[in-house]
Amino acid sequence: MSGAVLSLLGRGQLALTIGLLLVLVLRRPVRRAFGPATAYSLWLAVPLCLLAGLLPAPAPTGAMAPVVSLLADAARQARPIARQARQMSDLLLALWAAGAVGAAALFAMRQARFVRGLGRLVPSPSDPALLLGQHTGAGPLLLGALRPRIVAPADFDARFEGAARELVLAHERVHLARGDALVNALVVVARCLAWFNPLAHLAARRLRMDQEIACDAVVVERHPDARRLYAEALLSSALTPVSPPFGCYWPAAGPHPLKERLMMLQITSTTPYRKAFGAVLVGAVGLTAAGAVWAANPPKPTVAAPVWIQRPGGEDMARYYPKAAITAGVGAAKVVIDCGITGEGRLDNCRVRQEEPAQYGFGEATIQLASHFRMAANDLDGKPTAGGTVRIPVVFVRAPDLAPVSSDSPELAKPAPDSAS
Repeated sequence: MSGAVLSLLGRGQLALTIGLLLVLVLRRPVRRAFGPATAYSLWLAVPLCLLAGLLPAPAPTGAMAPVVSLLADAARQARPIARQARQMSDLLLALWAAGAVGAAALFAMRQARFVRGLGRLVPSPSDPALLLGQHTGAGPLLLGALRPRIVAPADFDARFEGAARELVLAHERVHLARGDALVNALVVVARCLAWFNPLAHLAARRLRMDQEIACDAVVVERHPDARRLYAEALLSSALTPVSPPFGCYWPAAGPHPLKERLMMLQITSTTPYRKAFGAVLVGAVGLTAAGAVWAANPPKPTVAAPVWIQRPGGEDMARYYPKAAITAGVGAAKVVIDCGITGEGRLDNCRVRQEEPAQYGFGEATIQLASHFRMAANDLDGKPTAGGTVRIPVVFVRAPDLAPVSSDSPELAKPAPDSAS
C-alpha cells in the first residue's frame, strides 16, 4: 500500500513541478502583454497539470501488469529485495507524513500568532461588515479561509478618509468576491503536501503577488481617475514581513515588491479584445500542458505485485512440452504470455507475446499451461486483482538426459526440478 501511495505522490509532485515552472516562466510576459488579470488566471494551469498527473494513464497497447517470473530460483532471490523495498517505502511514506503534519502545524501556529496580534476584533461603527482590531499598522486585509472577513487596524479611520478609504476597501472586496482567500487556503494545503519541494513555497509567494496586482488592476479600472490617490493609499497601508497563511495580504518583505506593485499602476488598461485573446491563450496553454502531463503518465499496472496461490509444477511443464521440440532435440525455450484475470483468480484470454524459438509449439503449450495458474484476490499492495492483466514469462527446460523421440511417442520430457514453481 505504501508503494502505491508513494507512486501517487511522485506523479503528483512531477505534475506540480511542471505546472509551476510553466507559470513562473510565463507570468511576467503574459502580464505585460495581456494584463494582470490574465497573468493571475495563468495559475489555473497548475491544478490542471496536477489533475492530469493523477488521472489514469492512457491505455497501453500491451499488457498492463509488470512481468512475473516463474523461475523458482529467481523468485527466491527477489523476495528479500521486495521486502526491503516495502520497508523503504514505509519509511519514506512515514517521513513524508511527518513533514506534512509538521508543515500544517507551523502554518496553524503562524495564523494563530497573527490573529492574536490583532487583538479583539469588533465591528466598525460606520460599517458593520468591517472588523476593527486593537492593533495599529497591519491592514486592511482579508482574514480567514472559509468565512473571510475584512479586518482593519484601530487607526484605520484616522489614516484613510473619504475616497482613499473606499479605494482600499474596494481592493479587499475584490478579494472577497473573487474567492481569493479560499485559493490561498488551497495553496497552503498544497505546500503542506509538497513541504519538501522548494519550488512550491517560492511559487506561493509569486501567486500572492500576482493576486494583489490583479486586484489593483480591477480597482484602477473601476476608478481610472483615482490612480494617483490609490497609489498614495497603498503607500499609507502598513506592511509587515509576516502575512497570515489564511487570508489575503500583500507578502511584502522589502521595498521591491511594493515598487513592482506601484509600477503596475502606470500600465494603461488592456483592451477587451486583448484580454479575450489572452484568456484564450492562457486556456490553450493550460490545456496543452495538462494534456502533455497526462500523455506522459506511465501506464499504470492493474496488478502491482501478484500473489500466486497456484502455479504449474515440473510435471505440468513436462506434460505440455511440445512433441516437435522433443523430436528436434530443443532443450529450452522462453514464452511470454499476456492474460486477463477472472474474479476467481484464474487466467483467461491469454495470448502469446513472445516465443523463442517460434516453430515448435511452445506458445500453444504455454496457453494450455495457463490453466494451472491461480492468483489471490488481492495483490501485495492490497488491490483487487480481478479484471487486471498480467504478463508471464515461462521458461521450458527439458531434462538433458532425455534423448529425442519421434513425434508419435508419449510426452516423457521432464524439466529441471525448479524450472517453474
